[in-house]
Amino acid sequence: MARPMCQSCGMPLKDEVKGTEADGNANNKYCMHCYADGAFTAPNATVEEMRHYSIEGMTGSGWPRFLAKFMTKNIGKLPRWQKADTSVP
Repeated sequence: MARPMCQSCGMPLKDEVKGTEADGNANNKYCMHCYADGAFTAPNATVEEMRHYSIEGMTGSGWPRFLAKFMTKNIGKLPRWQKADTSVP
């Protein structure tokens, strides 16, 4: 079975990194870096900007840059980026 991942950046979606709704409950679609307090943390970000943020976050955590680039190449295929409206479903 596929591991759940953030539908905005692709990060593995473990309980400790889930985003939060306005009421404090966990959001099961987005990570805490992309979604907090019921809204996207970067609501106007483009796919390219999200990929850049993700690469920088991964390399800052010790990932080799070439691997971070490889791991983020399909961000644009995630559900958040497939809609013209980027509001939370």
